[in-house]
Amino acid sequence: MDAKFTLECAACGASHDASYGGRRCASCDGPLVPTYPLSRLEDFELSGMWRYFPLLPVLRKSSIVSLGEGGTPRLPAPRLGAALGLECLTMKDETRNPTGSFKDRMLSVGISRAKELGKTKVAVQSSGNVAAAAAAYAAKAGLQAKVFVPRSVPEEKLAQILMYGAELFRIDETSPAVVFDLMDEAAQRFDWHVVATTALYNPFTLEGSKTIAYELAADVPDWLVVPVGGGGNIGSLWRGFREMKALGAIDRLPRLAGVQAEGCAPFVDAIRLGLSWREAAGRRWPEIRTVCGAIADDVVFDAHIAVPAVVESGGVAIAVSDEETLAAEKLIASTEGLFVEPSSATAVAALKKLVERGTIDTKSSVCCLATGTGFKDMGAVKGLVSLPNVISALEFRRRFL
Repeated sequence: MDAKFTLECAACGASHDASYGGRRCASCDGPLVPTYPLSRLEDFELSGMWRYFPLLPVLRKSSIVSLGEGGTPRLPAPRLGAALGLECLTMKDETRNPTGSFKDRMLSVGISRAKELGKTKVAVQSSGNVAAAAAAYAAKAGLQAKVFVPRSVPEEKLAQILMYGAELFRIDETSPAVVFDLMDEAAQRFDWHVVATTALYNPFTLEGSKTIAYELAADVPDWLVVPVGGGGNIGSLWRGFREMKALGAIDRLPRLAGVQAEGCAPFVDAIRLGLSWREAAGRRWPEIRTVCGAIADDVVFDAHIAVPAVVESGGVAIAVSDEETLAAEKLIASTEGLFVEPSSATAVAALKKLVERGTIDTKSSVCCLATGTGFKDMGAVKGLVSLPNVISALEFRRRFL
């Protein structure tokens, strides 16, 4: 069973087998990446994301912890595309996942692996979506979840986390990296298993994200526009597309556009400055100023896969303002009936700029990743709409009938 995958170090190339229990490379402490014998796919009898079981780092099907994640629709977006001047635009709707974001794919893998390793307590740091997913999947598996969040997390996400029964620690900090360090210190002291969605702390959890690329393989877009926080998602998507190409399932790869908020854009800076992944991972954004909390990571934790994703794909990294993002959030909802949180809307805000600049041709096929539902952050949209005054039935008849 252990031959299903190996763990390769992104820094020194050392290999570890599937039984290795460490979080980082035993030789150099570098980040680990699961690799698989890419010969052919089989075992498609499972549903949703887990139909790709041969390419996920869980050894036994009996270990799988699932709430029905994956298999999300790719929605045609003709009215939104017309507003942006595009002929072919689609939205990959990850809001349909059980807890409302694409993070469910990751935590399904992370919690499944924790269960397989015999862990009983898991810990995670998050701006909200990872925390909610970790709490939900831990509840499903019968594990205890210890969740650390910064003070800025929306109340809707806090309530969701608590409803799943997690122990929640709301830390008076804005820096995800500082909260991460605190969580990790506690996890080491109390022997909690970290299920973070960064490979530096868990090389398995991120693997769930690449299944989005598998699902897009039936019709690979020219461009895939992706919101970026710590970089794990865009890096995993690129790995997913490359695995599909190695398997012969696709014959071309998309170009990737990584998007961040102007108020927290360390990844965009790293690409603009031509930094190596090591240099990118060693920098911290000085002060977070954005409503896009779900992608406000002040460190590019997974630069080792995120930087190559944009560079190798011939893609771009771009930052957008909060004003552009909120306008895009309303535009998405009013044209396509899709309600996303601000961090998701950055993809459309960025796409507008990329089309206007001529970076993306109007005839290109484009897919935007809708990463999380707008119901997780209702406070962000209060300024975008005005609630009507209450009127009596008599007044309505007088004025309108």
